[in-house]
Amino acid sequence: MTLRQSKSDILFDRLRRDILTLELPPGMVLRLPALSERYAIGLTPLRECLNRLAVEQLVVPEHNKGFRVTPLTRADLLDLERSRDAVEGAMLAHSVSQADDAWEAGVIGAYHHLSQTTVPSVIHEDDALAQWTRRHLAFHQALVAGARSPWMARFAGQLQDQLGRYHRFIQSGLRDLTQTAPSLATKAAAVSAAGMALEPHRALYQAALDHDPAAALAAFRHHTGLSIAAFEELSTLMPAHSPFAKTLGPQSETPA
Repeated sequence: MTLRQSKSDILFDRLRRDILTLELPPGMVLRLPALSERYAIGLTPLRECLNRLAVEQLVVPEHNKGFRVTPLTRADLLDLERSRDAVEGAMLAHSVSQADDAWEAGVIGAYHHLSQTTVPSVIHEDDALAQWTRRHLAFHQALVAGARSPWMARFAGQLQDQLGRYHRFIQSGLRDLTQTAPSLATKAAAVSAAGMALEPHRALYQAALDHDPAAALAAFRHHTGLSIAAFEELSTLMPAHSPFAKTLGPQSETPA
């Protein structure tokens, strides 16, 4: 690997991380001179990285204007959830049908860690939320690890990354409510917590250990359905003037 390639890869990873963590917020115009100064890198490797990020749909090119961080939209979030259901669901069914001792041990270990993690408040407990998020992801990755499909694993990873942006944006919106509408923030946090409950994961875990692909797939789709339902309920709670409602609320799809 050349030094230039190494620097390019480091820059790509930094830009990608900053987009996924909302350090570079959705919709932000990416001015090359400003980015060059921010990341202490030349314009040529910067353009290369932005083109790579465009392939992942994390930035979008704008004619004669450079790039913009890909905006968040309600339609895109729901499409991502449906796509995750299709990709991860297929991987899960295959994993369960091909179950072996190593896969089962991985599922048992990941579920144990998740089951020992209290569902945190998304508006007050940053460290606990980060731990729950890691263990939740590890459990789902363990469930599909037996699929042995590098392409589907890559797609599943991209979907998880994209959905992570939405989850962080929603969590940020809930935290903002603690300043503007504390009682509403508490109610919205409870809705969010319900979507993170252990019971649907327990059902998914049991179906997987029973080596029942149909039951595991049904449990997984019930689980993803709860996530969508929680989002839809949050949409009805958030004030119309909030960034959440303007970006992801039902009215955000209405043409101006």
